[in-house]
Amino acid sequence: MKYRTLGKTGWQVSAVSMGCWGIGGQWGPVSEGDAIATVHAARDAGVNLFDTADSYGLGISEELVGKALRGKPDDIIVATKVGNWARRHDDPMRFKTVHSVTACCHASLYRLGMDCIDLYQCHIGSPERPEIFVEAFERLKEQGKIREYGISTNDIGGLKELNANGSCGSCQIAYSILAREAERNILPYCQEHDIGVLLRGPLAKGVLTGKFTSSSSFDDTVRSGWNEGNEHEVFVRNLATVEALRPLDREGRTLVDVALQFVLTHPAVTCPIPGMKSPEQARQNAGAADGELSVEDLALINSVCPPSK
Repeated sequence: MKYRTLGKTGWQVSAVSMGCWGIGGQWGPVSEGDAIATVHAARDAGVNLFDTADSYGLGISEELVGKALRGKPDDIIVATKVGNWARRHDDPMRFKTVHSVTACCHASLYRLGMDCIDLYQCHIGSPERPEIFVEAFERLKEQGKIREYGISTNDIGGLKELNANGSCGSCQIAYSILAREAERNILPYCQEHDIGVLLRGPLAKGVLTGKFTSSSSFDDTVRSGWNEGNEHEVFVRNLATVEALRPLDREGRTLVDVALQFVLTHPAVTCPIPGMKSPEQARQNAGAADGELSVEDLALINSVCPPSK
């Protein structure tokens, strides 16, 4: 496993880290035993950053991360997020004061079974009152409840507002071969301001694994919309793009490796955080950190999915 510096935090984090949304159950059922075994397999493969959120399975992901990392060593970094609790159930919280943020933080600490959250992130990409989150995060830092804070967003305006005092440590950004819009402004901004970058969706919700066909169907709550209508049409178009990338799938390298190694070529990126639901997935994803794409590989990718302008 290779390690990279997470912006101004100075932390050394695994070049491929673990997204823990999948073990919250919203991408299909995962047993507690399998979830914990997946976290352990990732750890054994050198992964040291685990990203979750209070909204993932309404706290289930945080609870499982906490159980898997009980008594965690100092080199393990746990990141979680605040702002989307029950949003998928049409019952989102309203963050009108700092007390809403601090209450959520204490709830996350309880579920994780930890005294301090390493990285606490605003889960609302464009918060109505970003100053509430900044004030709450600064208080929580002073109290020793969190170490650093950031935001999950592809909105450059939302990031700038959360970084108004220059203390935003990280930004979690959607970025992949199939979604390169972040190259326009938010990734350069992070690089300029020494903000660490975590990448969600580097495998495009599984499309870039190359395992789906146009007849694939989905019963999880995240991708069920892909089964028909406009979302299905987009899904089928993306599958055609993946087929154009198929020549990159060769002996000793999978399309998963290609997708993760591609995002790691951007100089602003610290680490992708692909979802993992089994020890096998954890080992495969972590192994991608050890390879690199050639100039010819990148040329093919750019011809199929041109850089964002």
